[in-house]
Amino acid sequence: MNSVSTQAKRPNSTLVKRRSSMPDRVGVLVFLIPCVQFVKIVLVGSLTGSDLLLLGLFVYLAFRKEIKIKTPAGKWFVILGLLWLASQCVTDIVRHSAFADYARGWSNIGITLIGFAVLYTLMYQQPRRLLLFGWGLVVGNVLLFFINPTPAMLGDESNAWKFAFAGSATLGVFLIASSKRCRGPWPVILSVIIGMINMVEGARSVGGVCLAVALYLVITRLSRAKGEEVSRFKTKTIVVLAASILIGVSAVLWSYGYAADAGVLGEEARHKYEEQSSGKYGVILGGRPELFATGPAIYDSPILGHGSWAREPLYIIEEHEALDLLGYEGSRFIDPEQIKEGLIPTHSYLFGAWVDSGILGAVFWGWVFVLTARGLMRVYPATAVLLPLMSYTAFSLLWEILFSPYGTQERLTFPYTLVIMMTCMGVMPAKAVRAVATSARRISRSRPKRIA
Repeated sequence: MNSVSTQAKRPNSTLVKRRSSMPDRVGVLVFLIPCVQFVKIVLVGSLTGSDLLLLGLFVYLAFRKEIKIKTPAGKWFVILGLLWLASQCVTDIVRHSAFADYARGWSNIGITLIGFAVLYTLMYQQPRRLLLFGWGLVVGNVLLFFINPTPAMLGDESNAWKFAFAGSATLGVFLIASSKRCRGPWPVILSVIIGMINMVEGARSVGGVCLAVALYLVITRLSRAKGEEVSRFKTKTIVVLAASILIGVSAVLWSYGYAADAGVLGEEARHKYEEQSSGKYGVILGGRPELFATGPAIYDSPILGHGSWAREPLYIIEEHEALDLLGYEGSRFIDPEQIKEGLIPTHSYLFGAWVDSGILGAVFWGWVFVLTARGLMRVYPATAVLLPLMSYTAFSLLWEILFSPYGTQERLTFPYTLVIMMTCMGVMPAKAVRAVATSARRISRSRPKRIA
């Protein structure tokens, strides 16, 4: 009987092996999605090859009824995202926004939601596909620079590194750090190395994120090594982590300022740093002057917003007046082209959505910020191999929500970050892993032994 049953099982196991050895066609597709972002079609706004591929996949998956958002976090993302889109539509109708503006505003939000639905369906709890998509982003960013670069990429060498190669190189490092072969202290070492390279090359925010990730990975390893019966960091650990990051960021900014002021990083970096740090509050506000325009714009219309691609030259003038009062050099000069365009400067996912679509846009990004912060407060077990990649993309997202503009490339990378984070948050916490293992041992011991 035993031999017969064993023989009956063999064909099934062989079939499983054959299936596992087949190429993952979905994986190839996942890799191609970000690779074709260099293709651009200008209708009213810009659509990339990645946008078109995501739209096609969404129609295909929806027609086959295969779009599935399983987790509560994923469902809340869709609900709040739809409210953000509805709020933008209402605001544009009330504000009588131009067709070209609201077409871009609505499509920006819509493609974000479509991208999340597709990427979640294809990659949630699929570590291999998540890594393939990441490598597709690395290749796609390089192809974008050489084939169809953005205006920001066409500046000097520091701009090329900051806007093209910094993201690709850093993401590639963390993809390597998230592979099964890169274990032990290597993820921390790689985080520090790429962080210092970014700082030297002028990508300060990316470098600071890398160093924050290195510290986070160290604390995670220490908490895991202690064998604490918890699935989340203790309040004391969170406070220490936050304080350490703040101290580390301050030290990095001081070191960068000293090097730039001494001319070690080049003449242009020295001039830029002197201008940004010349005012009362130094580089903290000098590096993000858009806040002086965003604040008054939100204050004037906190609930409804100003509409897609909101334009009002008065806020630009107020920004420069505030900088001048605080003593920042060059604040009296206003670019005539900027005044003519009149676009309200925001330079923030959160504040940009608040200015354009009102309070519901801010609610969406506030929820994303809290979700991301909560995702970083967990103690992940060793089975969470994507932790280096997740922590890098999560810390980057926290920074970008506050200090970066949301645009064409972000509506591709942002859903990817959320799917990575939700995948890691779905990994069983260390406490639960030990509880399941203990329960399994007890069950096996309590079973009566069979008599041969």
